[in-house]
Amino acid sequence: MAELTPKERLQPSLLDRLTDDDPERQLESRERRILSPVQLRDCVRRDLGWLLNTVHLESTTALTDYPQVAASVLNFGVVDLAGKPLSSINAPQLERLIREAIWQFEPRLIKDSVQVKIDDRKTGHNALSFVIEAQLWAQPIPLQLFLRTEVDLENGEVRVGDQEGPVE
Repeated sequence: MAELTPKERLQPSLLDRLTDDDPERQLESRERRILSPVQLRDCVRRDLGWLLNTVHLESTTALTDYPQVAASVLNFGVVDLAGKPLSSINAPQLERLIREAIWQFEPRLIKDSVQVKIDDRKTGHNALSFVIEAQLWAQPIPLQLFLRTEVDLENGEVRVGDQEGPVE
């Protein structure tokens, strides 16, 4: 692996730094202390999967009187889609809700670059497909991120995978 310059060295998230995958070792290897751009992209994809697979508090509790709670980690996640028929889903509203959740809980993505688009070509009877496009903060330049996301509407499970380029 080519040596990374100081500007290219990216740190893992706080959760990844606090997680000890090898408690027997006293010292962390260099590979555990810094990330390559590919590793960073994989971590963001994993974390977006966690975000999109979590039902937020606002799905069960009205938070209009508690704006601080609505904007806090107590409201981590997105609206519950399990058991909803595809015909009852308002696509523009869902795109907006997902984009706002990403803005709130994924600071490694450049906010103004985040786009969420329903992909009607891949959406089926019990499945909803959408694409997340964003720029991932990195040095020396941001990385372009394209993710294909599929929601199983029967159980609400969300799968987040890579996509090779933008959906036309």
